[in-house]
Amino acid sequence: MEMMNWRSLVAAMCGAVLSLGVASAARAESGAGPEAMSMGNMCMVMFGYDMIHITVFQPDKSRSEYCSEIPATGRTIMAFDIETPAFRDLPIELRIIRDPLVPVTKDTNLDELTELHLPAKKYSKGTFSVEHEFTANGHYIGLVTLTREDGKQETEQWKFSVGETLWAWVPQIAGTILIAGMVFVYWKHTHPSPKKAKAPAETVES
Repeated sequence: MEMMNWRSLVAAMCGAVLSLGVASAARAESGAGPEAMSMGNMCMVMFGYDMIHITVFQPDKSRSEYCSEIPATGRTIMAFDIETPAFRDLPIELRIIRDPLVPVTKDTNLDELTELHLPAKKYSKGTFSVEHEFTANGHYIGLVTLTREDGKQETEQWKFSVGETLWAWVPQIAGTILIAGMVFVYWKHTHPSPKKAKAPAETVES
């Protein structure tokens, strides 16, 4: 019975560690929520069912591709692929802002938060890229604004982080604590405390 309890405890802890890993991966790949999705290391900003793919590189550091988690500051290249042919004849504006950690609305002063800004322009070739030097770790928001034929503007966004942030370490820390707990429970199970010997009953002389 004790062995079954021990195995159940180990299984529960392993499940918890696995859940943390899955949750971390989901967070890393999730982009900005309903406005942005990701596939592997490529983000997709959605305008209805139409999309613009975004891939991030840091050529001075590695050949890897990134999406919502850029590992370090420094020279960064963002490549945009306009998948919908009709979008290639429409002006597209790009703005990268520092995440104010509150909802961005029409009343938000974007100029105070702007890290990078590309004015609206048509990209007839269907692709464009921008290079930027990130100097500070933190959370950022990419705003992509599309101007329709009738002049109506639509803005979608994706969120990303630059550099190691606290959230990047949460799964590792929690996993380490859980594993340490498993080791401690196992040690306690295999090294039970010696029982204290009962003192002999005192005899009363008559």
